[in-house]
Amino acid sequence: MTVARNRNDGANRRESSVAHVLSAAVDRLRRNPSLLVPFAIAGFVLAVADALRRRDPIPTLEREIPWENGLSIDLEYAGYPTGVAQTATPLESLVGLHPEYLAWGLTLYLLPLVAVVFAGVVTMARAMDRDVRLATVGSVFGFVIVFDLVQRGLGSIDALQGMGLWGLPLLMLYLAVTVRLFAVPGLLVAGRSPKRALLESVRRTRGHGWTVFGVILVVGLAGWALASLPGGTVATTALLAPVHAVAIVVLLEHSSVDN
Repeated sequence: MTVARNRNDGANRRESSVAHVLSAAVDRLRRNPSLLVPFAIAGFVLAVADALRRRDPIPTLEREIPWENGLSIDLEYAGYPTGVAQTATPLESLVGLHPEYLAWGLTLYLLPLVAVVFAGVVTMARAMDRDVRLATVGSVFGFVIVFDLVQRGLGSIDALQGMGLWGLPLLMLYLAVTVRLFAVPGLLVAGRSPKRALLESVRRTRGHGWTVFGVILVVGLAGWALASLPGGTVATTALLAPVHAVAIVVLLEHSSVDN
């Protein structure tokens, strides 16, 4: 009986449910509302960036309203805690610009990323009872830039967009990689080097893969739903991004028990 109980306890530790991770994150935010402040500020920055892009002479992509041409459901998951902006500047539109326009375009691209990176680092550091370090902000910013550029690169390949069912294996591979990298931002905040954070994230998510996938699914679909409403940029950044950030911390706490 003792052996059976120990096995069950181990299984419970390894199989943290999606509901448990998200409810623990929400409960921690409820008990410490100050954790919501950094992303609330970042949401304002993203909303201002949206407004500026809409008035900008540089070509801008506008997020489509899902029900304009039939219902279109997207998984709004960026790979790191952030909101869903309503506009985006295609990097190819910056090619050949005069220096002053290039500087302006890069500012509109980088400023929202800096805002969400700083908000994420502060939120996760406070949830871990750690101090915010400048080196940590730089490491997380590097991870976010790489993730963003990879996603932009994949999104610009027309062949991938029109593959239909043939693209499912590639989609599953992308999701598998995203699951394994889920904990990287939190590990960087915890002081790991980029290389160690990548390797440790793979190890920490082992045995929690379906839980992480479920969290990604909930965050991505909730992001799509909130972003489709008026004020969606602020709502997704101020409400959803903190849950994502603290969920990373919760997962790291559970995986440390396993290891």
